[in-house]
Amino acid sequence: MNLNNYKYVNTTKLTGDIVIDVTNFLLKNNKQKTLKHVIDVANTNSKIAEMYGLNKDICVACAYLHDISAVINPNDMLTYIMENNLFIDESEIKYPFILHQRISRLISKDFFNIDDETILSAVECHTTLKSNPSKYDMALFIADKLSWDQEGRPPFYNVVSNSLSHSLEKACLSYINYIIDNNMILYPHSWIIESKEYLEKALGVTEG
Repeated sequence: MNLNNYKYVNTTKLTGDIVIDVTNFLLKNNKQKTLKHVIDVANTNSKIAEMYGLNKDICVACAYLHDISAVINPNDMLTYIMENNLFIDESEIKYPFILHQRISRLISKDFFNIDDETILSAVECHTTLKSNPSKYDMALFIADKLSWDQEGRPPFYNVVSNSLSHSLEKACLSYINYIIDNNMILYPHSWIIESKEYLEKALGVTEG
């Protein structure tokens, strides 16, 4: 994805340090709120890394990059996906903003020169998760939810935090079940349904 095609996006010179580069990029594009959010997510993801023996640098990089597409208009995201004949979910057509996770992956790779699939995968599914997620996918998914960008503490905070003390899988499933049971999901993306089914099997959860 070539950011030069979007005249309203201000690009920056890269230093090779993800934290510095993302900070400079978001500030130059007047995305102070996004920067605060990614810093919060990075702090939470660092704690999760310690809990589960993950690489903290990778977790921080995932967090800083996950919402980098905040600089792109959602309608432009949809246009890009359709013009390039990429897979598109019904939920993404109805709510193009959901595409921001996939567009963040593209910007991470094409502008920030990230080629680590561990990072790219986590960034790409941080909103919906996906079937057979890696530990890093699940860590970022949970960190993003526990450090949401709205006012106050999330209503699901205690449920998900308690589950996180047991396993990443349980925390992810607890969050997904909570937003479905409480009608907090606008339009279910196929990936979140697939991740729910995968996690239920992995945890041995049965209906009824």
